[in-house]
Amino acid sequence: MSKFTDFLADEKLKRINVILAVAACVAVVATGVTVAVTMTSRDGELVTTDPSTAASQITESYTETEPVQASVAVTTTLETEATSEETTTTETTEETTTQGKLKSLDGYAPGDVISSDLIDDSNLWQYFTSSEISEGGSVYNRIYGQSYVENDNISLSDLRYLKMLHVNFNGEYQVGEMIVNKAIAEDVMEIFETLCSEGYQIEKMYLIDNYWTGDGESSDWNSIEHNNTSCFCYRPATGSSGKLSKHSYGLAIDINPQYNPYVTILDDGSYKYSHDNAADYVSNRSSDMPHVITTSDLAYQLFTSYGWTWGGSWTNPKDYQHFQISL
Repeated sequence: MSKFTDFLADEKLKRINVILAVAACVAVVATGVTVAVTMTSRDGELVTTDPSTAASQITESYTETEPVQASVAVTTTLETEATSEETTTTETTEETTTQGKLKSLDGYAPGDVISSDLIDDSNLWQYFTSSEISEGGSVYNRIYGQSYVENDNISLSDLRYLKMLHVNFNGEYQVGEMIVNKAIAEDVMEIFETLCSEGYQIEKMYLIDNYWTGDGESSDWNSIEHNNTSCFCYRPATGSSGKLSKHSYGLAIDINPQYNPYVTILDDGSYKYSHDNAADYVSNRSSDMPHVITTSDLAYQLFTSYGWTWGGSWTNPKDYQHFQISL
């Protein structure tokens, strides 16, 4: 009687184990999880299969003399479909975040206005590039025989062409350009990137060759008359007798010159200046006037922090637009 009872108990336990194992396999299939099921075969070997096949084999083997063990090890081999969907959603969101943002200023010319929707404010550095000026190239063809002439003081290899983003007087992003000495190219890009990120307004930024009138001095005057921010031009220093300007070496930058004129203070205390459109800014240098550079101005603070000096600090004349550096 006791053996029969033990037999029934054993059979009942096997049946329960089989039911549980099959139920587990069915449940796994229902979840949509891609899995591998490991079972112990009659001869003691481990067999790996999919859950549907495992459920069938377990059920069939129960009627045989030596059924497979009804213990099933389920090992997930791939992410669930839900996880895959979440991953896809995340990737799509990341693409959407950067979708439509410009990675560079390629295809845009100096003076082009770019919608703020296209600018990646967190990666403004992408819009500040430096390149060599190659003989026969487009930049070379614009400047050769004008702002650049053959000379013994500076070569093309000493200069770099910068393409930079800036904020114009309408508060819009605008493409600018500048030629500077290669020794200061990185610093200049860092300064103007900061100015751009802070919304510092610069009306326009072209090579002086856009305003060429035949020689360096008159072209400089014409560029200033149009309130153009610029750097390089091989020419004598203003008011000198043949001494080269720092602009000749790409080591001086004039910013918003109409609002920051070159002024000579005469003996009687009056002011001499060359541009009528700068009259309102000759003696009135209030820091609350738009585009006026003072010692509290961001441009002044940035340039001087990089070792530049400001023409507005000179005793006489004063060149409020002018920042320069010595190597």
